[in-house]
Amino acid sequence: MNMKDRIILHVDMDAFFASVEQRERPWLEGKPVIVGGDPQKRHGVVSSASYPARKYGVKAGMPLGLARRLCPCATVITLTDIEKYSYISSQLVKIFYQFTPLVEPFSIDEAFLDITGCQRLFGTPCQLAQRLKSEIKNKWGLTCSVGIAPNKLLAKLGSSLNKPDGLSIISKDEVKKTLYPLEVGNLWGIGEKTSKVLSKFGIKTVGDLASFPVEVLKNQFGKVGEQLHLIANGINDSPVLVKSPPEKSMGHEHTLPQDTNDPGEISSVLLSLSSIVAKRLRQKRFQGRTITLKLRYSDFVTLTRSETIARPIDSEHSIYNLAKKLISNFDLRITKIRLLGVSVSNLVTHMGFQTSFPFLEYYDKRKDLYEVIDKIKDKFGEDSIGWAASLIFW
Repeated sequence: MNMKDRIILHVDMDAFFASVEQRERPWLEGKPVIVGGDPQKRHGVVSSASYPARKYGVKAGMPLGLARRLCPCATVITLTDIEKYSYISSQLVKIFYQFTPLVEPFSIDEAFLDITGCQRLFGTPCQLAQRLKSEIKNKWGLTCSVGIAPNKLLAKLGSSLNKPDGLSIISKDEVKKTLYPLEVGNLWGIGEKTSKVLSKFGIKTVGDLASFPVEVLKNQFGKVGEQLHLIANGINDSPVLVKSPPEKSMGHEHTLPQDTNDPGEISSVLLSLSSIVAKRLRQKRFQGRTITLKLRYSDFVTLTRSETIARPIDSEHSIYNLAKKLISNFDLRITKIRLLGVSVSNLVTHMGFQTSFPFLEYYDKRKDLYEVIDKIKDKFGEDSIGWAASLIFW
């Protein structure tokens, strides 16, 4: 299908971090809420602000001290549990996949969807968007704003026009009417610095930029100048970048040199398997909530046991402790074990934001050590280093 005939939908969650916190604390609904800061430091920045807080001038990226002064009545919640937001984000992506396979998660709280050709299943683009918004609201109690347009540039702009809980459609015929009156800073890709430079040329609105001589823009900005001209006219052919299908699980198994029911040897193997799986999770920036133990007896009878936990993990010791707990359900005194396997599923993407430490009860003090060990293994091989307990029988 011609790129000009596409229908692109941009979903932008409304005040995502703040809305998640309000969902967990219903008494904060409709009140000024600020999420951000670092419990280990006196200073920090705002990550998200509820819409009542924004009325006081609070916005993302603002120093937290300034935000407190602007809105002293706000409830300030320290951004500590980034995995919680990552998990909800991954579940929202699953909802997006219910409507189209062409999904591009753009950040933790927004995504592009190519819904071209989906009308037969879901009705008009507006009807599809309404169904998607209702699905998110019913399952997660969150609102989002949606923009529908022929390309990603206009769809992203559309999602910002009627926040919160908005739905905007920008058709080809409405590009000039919608874009030209806006300030240039409203366009995707034009930041504060570029806006200041453009203002020196008398360019303040998108209409000003659209009608400005392209050659002058090229002389000032190089190749970017031509791009500025295109986006001012609502022209953008970039596709929705579909990532590989998300992995469902990661695991590793090992056939023992000799059948055994020795507790020490079994524990050693489980720790080694947990280390291998944990390293793979960290490499691909995944964490998981379901740990599965696979066990094959010497008579080839194979059994599995699983446990799902509340918080996703990528630590070998966390995985190992759960694997040991699972194997304690088996009576190993009679039949020996031939094979052991450990896998982690129910995966979520670990965004890896530079945020404050999690609550102390969830913080794994070995985190920095894991990173060092991963680097050593990457450089010198998997057998170059390991936990002492896992090397005794391995």
